[in-house]
Amino acid sequence: MKTAHYTVTAIVLHWLMALLIFATFPLGLYMADLKFSPTKLQLVSYHKWIGITLLLLVVLRLFWRLTHTPPALPDALPRWQKTASGAVHHGLYLLLVAVPLSGWLMSSAKGIQTVWFGLLPLPDLL
Repeated sequence: MKTAHYTVTAIVLHWLMALLIFATFPLGLYMADLKFSPTKLQLVSYHKWIGITLLLLVVLRLFWRLTHTPPALPDALPRWQKTASGAVHHGLYLLLVAVPLSGWLMSSAKGIQTVWFGLLPLPDLL
């Protein structure tokens, strides 16, 4: 069965993740230039919380994508554009997993434990 529209869940996940990405990227750039201080430590915690939340949301989003058929691309779209669209889509999902994991790996390598929202200590990856 062809789907005409994305589900509300898919749309909410998309925009929630976009909002978190647009929040954490400039936060990371800003805090990188700060001198070591309690403020920097708090901003690093926020950055890590957002990153882990994004990682959990991408897992949920991938599950949703695998269990719910997205709308088809327009038939009039040239084949090369459909291929490019699929490649870009897969690349973005790869980045949505790789970027938070690389941050978690960096924290683990430095011996700094990641504690999600100050409540749930996550295991070191290294």
